[in-house]
Formats: sequence, C-alpha cells, structure tokens
Amino acid sequence: MSTVEVSFVMPKDIIDDLDSPSNFGYQSFVLGLFLDEEISLGKAAKLLNMSYDEFIDFLGKKKIPYFRNTPEEINEVLEKLNSI
Repeated sequence: MSTVEVSFVMPKDIIDDLDSPSNFGYQSFVLGLFLDEEISLGKAAKLLNMSYDEFIDFLGKKKIPYFRNTPEEINEVLEKLNSI
C-alpha cells in the first residue's frame, strides 16, 4: 500500500495534555473517516492495526456506537424478522 503524509497544526497546550499525541492524532483521523462513512469498520480496524473485534471494543471505550442504523432501518429489519 502506498502512503502519504498528512500534517496539521494544533495548539501546544492541547498536545501537552495528551498521553500519546502521535497515536491520538492518527486514531482521531481514522475515527473521523469511519464516522463520516468514508471507510468501513473493517478498513478502520486495519488502518489502526486492530482486529474487527478489537476495533469494536475501541469504539465502545470511546462511547461510539458501531451499529449506526436509523430507527426506520431498524424497524424495517424487525418487521422482516417478525414475518418469518
């Protein structure tokens, strides 16, 4: 896989308060792509060198739901299941 370097500027006081600024920036970038639905859960896990299950646990620790269906989509699935 080819790579590209991405950089951005942050206030020093914010960076100084982080336990691991380099990991935090990359993780936040990948999470942003995942939350914006630019990449899949599997792709995000791979980019963070995690298994699928590890990434789901990571999302849970961050209080980010990995199941992101709308109420309408959930009702549609429930109706299909009830008709079986």
